Amino acid sequence: MICFWTLLIYIRIDTLMTIKLNIGYVATAIAPYYSNEYKVREKSEASLKKLLGNFDVNFIPFHKTIFSKKDSLEAEKFFKNKVDFLLLQTSSCSSGEQLYPLCNITDKMGIWAVPDIEVEGDVKLHSLVSTSHYLAMIKKVLSDKDITTKWFYNYADTDEFINKFSVTIRSLVALKKMKYAKIGLVGGISPGFDNMKVDQSIIKKNIGLSVEESTIKELVKIADSFDQKIIDSEVIKIKSAASSISVSNDDSFNKVTRIYFALKKMKEDNNWDSLAVQCWSQMQELYGVAPCMAYGWLGSEDGIAVSCEGDVQGSMSMLLLNYISNAEKSSTLLDLATFDKKADAVQMWHCGVSPRHFSNEDGIKWVDHTTLGRKTDKKYGVAGDQVFAPQETTTTYISNNAERILVLNSSIFEHTNKGFDGTRGWFRNIHLNRKKITSENLVNTLNMVGHEHHYAVGQGDYSKELIEFAAWNKLKLIKEIPLVDYLSPMDD
Repeated sequence: MICFWTLLIYIRIDTLMTIKLNIGYVATAIAPYYSNEYKVREKSEASLKKLLGNFDVNFIPFHKTIFSKKDSLEAEKFFKNKVDFLLLQTSSCSSGEQLYPLCNITDKMGIWAVPDIEVEGDVKLHSLVSTSHYLAMIKKVLSDKDITTKWFYNYADTDEFINKFSVTIRSLVALKKMKYAKIGLVGGISPGFDNMKVDQSIIKKNIGLSVEESTIKELVKIADSFDQKIIDSEVIKIKSAASSISVSNDDSFNKVTRIYFALKKMKEDNNWDSLAVQCWSQMQELYGVAPCMAYGWLGSEDGIAVSCEGDVQGSMSMLLLNYISNAEKSSTLLDLATFDKKADAVQMWHCGVSPRHFSNEDGIKWVDHTTLGRKTDKKYGVAGDQVFAPQETTTTYISNNAERILVLNSSIFEHTNKGFDGTRGWFRNIHLNRKKITSENLVNTLNMVGHEHHYAVGQGDYSKELIEFAAWNKLKLIKEIPLVDYLSPMDD
């Protein structure tokens, strides 16, 4: 007989395997117009099906064009509890009464207009007018339903529609996955980092995901359980990936590789989606290592997001970037270490945890940790040392117990200044909420709002998706506060 807890694990695994965004599609029209004659719904459905084949989602179209309130009631019954997002196309001019039942289906809707094919003479579709009509009704007459809407224009095989709709799909896929995600917090936060304490109940309410906790003692116990042959084989791979190695104690590779396998096992056994792990000081006290290499190796080889210093919101933010980008390799977590006013750039840095796929042509070096044990005769391995390659990036951080979000896009460039030892890069052409911001004003903004000092950084520009993710989830955006030499009441 399967015990209750085992059954829960099976349910969790099955849920994870089946978490998909469910997209409904329905078309409205009225008889005097030419939606049927132009086969607007049929052609749109075929194009949508082709487009959505590029995403791991469920597409659920309604089987006929809605011409009456009765048809709308039938559609309401058909879609009820089946879709996360309803795409409502006014395939021609439509009536207000058709809208009401369709607004009982979900609180996330897209209202879609298509252009008239004939641009002179008798108006045949008049779709845009009804899209405006419906949006006004939702925002005013049906405001109590608190429906979030986005409007779309043009046919589903045009770049105009595809680009805009793809942003929506990526943001909503991430939103649904985050709702069911679990983060493993191992060891709690690092000493004194009280600004990263979270209220798990508020996070659950705001964004849906949950946090489960374990200890560094349990991690070390699991780490010591692996067969030496498995460890030795992986150490060979790890060492071969480096452009150079300067680690004082070679046994550190053995121990940190054991941490790598232990974290991987804990994630799999507990069905965690990402990890937040304390990297100091318990790890040095109980195991005598700096675990940076293990965290970075999980990111580069397994695509697993691991935030250091026990930062739960950092892990959430890394996971969000991974979901939105659908990348095989993970994002990373960094500090904003300094800024260069002349170059209008900021240096993003951490001790040695970033995955190796961020590296420039010099590759990653395995080294002793740059600060742990400094000014003593004690050295802790293994950490990474790398300069990031020039590339486009997205930086984000979900903060204040998942009530607000930072959205930056910027470019890593080759600075004459190589930066502080560790894993790092110089970022310029910085945009906050897709609006240009100077490095100085960025630093001021983050300090004035009390930002938690960590930043999730991913490859590629997904700032549009993050802003839309915030809109669907009703998160607050961090807005620019220009630097001045006086304190303003607006800054409080």
